Amino acid sequence: MTNAADMIDRIVAGVLEQLQAPAAAAPASRSPSAANRPLEIPDAVITAAVLETRGIVAGPVVFAAKAIVTPSAVDFLSRHKIGWTRSNNAASLNTASASWSVFVSRSTPAVESALDAVARQSGVRWRRELVGCHREAARGGVGALCRGECEGVIAVTGKPEALACYANRNAQVRAAAVETGEQVKRIKRTVGANLFVVDPGEQSVFALRSLLREIVSGGKPAVPADWNE
Repeated sequence: MTNAADMIDRIVAGVLEQLQAPAAAAPASRSPSAANRPLEIPDAVITAAVLETRGIVAGPVVFAAKAIVTPSAVDFLSRHKIGWTRSNNAASLNTASASWSVFVSRSTPAVESALDAVARQSGVRWRRELVGCHREAARGGVGALCRGECEGVIAVTGKPEALACYANRNAQVRAAAVETGEQVKRIKRTVGANLFVVDPGEQSVFALRSLLREIVSGGKPAVPADWNE
């Protein structure tokens, strides 16, 4: 009887020791109440090692606007299906709207002003990248959508039709060149585009801002109910 009692005591002590020991070493986890809120990571350089050290297992995550996101980090996020974006302003961290990637191959003062204005709009999350040509913008947009880095893409180029045609070679992409807000609404309703192509041309800041706001409004791009692949 005494031996049995001693054995039970040892088992209980071992269980208690195991329960207490991992508390300090366990990777950081997110509480259920915070699971749907973006997790901010302020590091200037984001690598896979940084994400592993921080115990990142779920998204979305938000990096600093000027953070360098290395290829290893992108692979880590893609492999674990973790959504991410960059922070343009404080308001963007509190939104559950779609995340967007913007690829600019034709930049003008009006384009920069319009993008900055929409970035300050509450409920808009996006990252911006300057690229060399419309083909590079198409490749960047298609890659971002296929890797799950964003839910929608805006490409700014002087060759909108060519870019849309190039992007639509991928079955996961529904690209359309748009010029007006009414056209954007129609494209959303009939095609559910997830890649919008804009030619800034001689458009004013006001016109571009209105067009961009219409594109990012309404939440995540969605395929229409009657859409057939």
